[in-house]
This record gives sequence, structure tokens and C-alpha cells, in this order.
Amino acid sequence: MKIKNLNLPLLIFAIAFFLEGLDAFSIAKIPLSWIGILAYVFIFIYLKFTKKMEYIFDITFIKYFLYYLIFVTIIRAITFDLNMPEYASTSLVEYIGLRLLKILSFYTIISLTIHFIKKKNIDYVIKLFAYMAVFISLLSLYSYFSYIFDWTDFSRTRAGTGGWSQPIRRACSILRNYGTFREPSFLAVWVTPAIPLIFYLARKSKIWYLISLIPILSLVLTRSLTGIISVIFVFSIAILLDFYKNKTFNFLLVLPILFLFLMTLFGNNFGYKFPALDPSMCPPESADKCDCSIYDNEQDIAKNSSNVYQSVFNRISIIASGGIGGFENIDILSQYIGNSNLKIFGDGLGLSNIRYSPEFAEITKQTKDGQTIYRNPGQVVSFNNLYASLYFSGGIIALLMFLIILRNTFKQLLKNYLILDTYLFTGFLTILLMFFFQAEELSSQLAIYFGLITMKMSHE
Repeated sequence: MKIKNLNLPLLIFAIAFFLEGLDAFSIAKIPLSWIGILAYVFIFIYLKFTKKMEYIFDITFIKYFLYYLIFVTIIRAITFDLNMPEYASTSLVEYIGLRLLKILSFYTIISLTIHFIKKKNIDYVIKLFAYMAVFISLLSLYSYFSYIFDWTDFSRTRAGTGGWSQPIRRACSILRNYGTFREPSFLAVWVTPAIPLIFYLARKSKIWYLISLIPILSLVLTRSLTGIISVIFVFSIAILLDFYKNKTFNFLLVLPILFLFLMTLFGNNFGYKFPALDPSMCPPESADKCDCSIYDNEQDIAKNSSNVYQSVFNRISIIASGGIGGFENIDILSQYIGNSNLKIFGDGLGLSNIRYSPEFAEITKQTKDGQTIYRNPGQVVSFNNLYASLYFSGGIIALLMFLIILRNTFKQLLKNYLILDTYLFTGFLTILLMFFFQAEELSSQLAIYFGLITMKMSHE
């Protein structure tokens, strides 16, 4: 793909996607990721106004699903009776407006992906996606190694997810790869869906096998179990499906798993634990007496190991023996769902999070030294689960609509199951798995995959 072949809308689309990857930065208190989301909408409006976009995706059910979410949110917002939590960084109007903008951008990204595939071709758009993911991964590796080799990290201008400074450097904590995001898990959610498409490109040009090591190492150093488990699991499923369809064993589908194991072992060379930096980080002892051996169970010991391989795979082993309940958010959500009435229509996007926040505080509160301690007090908390978010935001109706969309998509993907189908399947399933444990909003990556799958099927 040559730069000269880029038209202006496609170039802006690529820049918008890149800006979404700069989650840790803002200009004049406006997050760059929000600017990226707005850019998608402006490109769409420009192409429609100038009549240069002749085709809008016609998956009617997806459009109805998005319309329904917007409708419920607006209706619920009109009669909403709660105030924003104390430490919320936006007003209620801004917060809900951003949720609606995210839904609107999801629609525009699907449409734009389809439009650009028609103007170019599907491999062209896949390469564009892959290049952006590799670039963000390279930036993330620079940021990670800056703490090991005492380089200057990027100047992070956006508050962390807790509402204050981004806590990368903490006493006795393990260095994790935040990259250009406010949380390691955010980086994992952003980078991981690109890995299957990079291996698809490698089937056509072997240089991509070497390039794939960059996002894989970036993922490993986040220590995101969800991202790593998802890659292993979906490619294992792909191997079985391919064998069932073609009656042959495809070694090329093993390579992503093998590369992940190799990069995890390689990452052991770069495991790093911060020293005690401030007495307040290690109460009641002074900084020089800070005891880093404060973790009292298997999960904590593995999680905070300087050995990257041990940190990742010992935790996988522990969770495998205990089931998905080993993921903390599942236990918390189970309690909340059990204490809630059946949601038919839901509370609206964002509004459901505000209602959830005090309940989350009660479920997660602890008593230490006679004092009650709350996790994330005064903040809008996340469900960390798209399916739970859809249920509480749009009720059982929204959840069922989304599941029907997924069923139809998988049905189309598995119909022929050619080479591209295999990698679209793995990437799509990867996103859906990560949505179960780490993310709750309809992402740009999911929208791009819907666009890719839609055009792939229309060509067939």
C-alpha cells in the first residue's frame, strides 16, 4: 500500500483510528480519542453531503439495534433522577452525549469500512488496520522500555480512569505495558483484534510473520490475561474448525499460538518491579522498609511476579482450575444481576453505569482495621462486560438483538470458511471474548470487522 494511493477521506479515517489509539492524551482537556470518534462522523457526513458515498450498509437489523439503544437512552435521560458521582470528570449531559456519539460512530465506521473496500479492496483496508495496530504497538514498547532504561516516557495529559493521574509507576508494583492508553487492558483490547488479520496478511507476504512479533510482544507485556487467553483459545478453535472443514491439519494456524508462547518467554528478560517510591504507597512502613511481599494468595503471587511467563500462565492455570469465576468482574456482576429486577428495556447507555456505581461500591467494600474501605468511591464505574452493559442499558431486548446479530454473522462466516473467513472468524471471536471480561462499549474494531465481513459476504 503506497501513500499516494490514499484519498483524503481514507487518510482522515486512518488518522481517526490512530487518534483512538492515543487514549492517554488530550488537547485543551479534550481527549484525542474523542477527536478520533468525531472525525469518523465528519468523514461520513462529508461523503454523504458530497454524494461520494453511494453505498451504506444495509444490515437492517444492526441499524434497528443501534436506533433502539439511542431511543432508550434519550427517553431514560429525560427522566433520570440521579446525580453524577462526586469525582466524575464530565457532566451528565456530556457523559450521555459521548455514549450516543460512540453509537453513532459505530454506525459510521461500518459504513465507511464498506465504502473504502468498494473504492479499494478488502486487503487494502486490512493492511491499513494492521499498520495502525503495529504503529501503536511500537509506541507502546517504547513507553514500556522507557521505565526500564530510564528514557523519557510520553507526557500523559489525560487523567487516568480513576479520575486522577495515570498510575504507571507505583511502589512494589509490576511494570505493565500501558502504551498510549490509560490502562494496560485498554491497549490489549485495541491491539489484539489486529493480530489475526496480520497473520492473514502473512499468508500472502512472509514479512508479516516477523512484523506480527511487535503487537504480540506488546500484548504480552500488558499481562492482559483476557487478550492472551483469547488469542490461544480462538486459534485453537480455528485449528479444529479448519480440520473439520478441510480434513487436514493447518500448521499455519498454530503459528500465532507458538509466537505468543515465544514472546512470553522472551518477555521474561523485561519483567520489572518498581521499588518503593513514596511512604504513602506502603503504609504504615516508610519507603525504605516497604514490604513488597504483601500478596497472600496464588493469584496475587503470580500476578505480581517479575517473571512474565509465570505471571501469565500460572494465572491461566489457576483460573482454568476455578472457572470464569476467577475473573473478578464476573463475581461482582453475578451479585449485581442477582440483586436486580429483570430489565426489559434497560436504563440507557451510561445511565446504567451511574446506577451501578453505588451498588458496585457496596459489593466491593472491605473492612480493614475497623474502617470501611470502598473501591473507586465517587466514580462512574464500568461493567467491564459488553453483554452486561447491553442488558442493563437496553434490557433483555437489546441483549437478544445483539445475540441474533452475532448468530447471523457467525452463520455467514462459517458457511464457506475459506482462508479469509478463518482469520475474520478468529478476530471477530477474539473481540467478543474480550468484551466478556474487559470492555463494555461497541468498539471501532468490532465495527471494522462488521464492515469486512459484510463486504466479504456480499462479494461471495
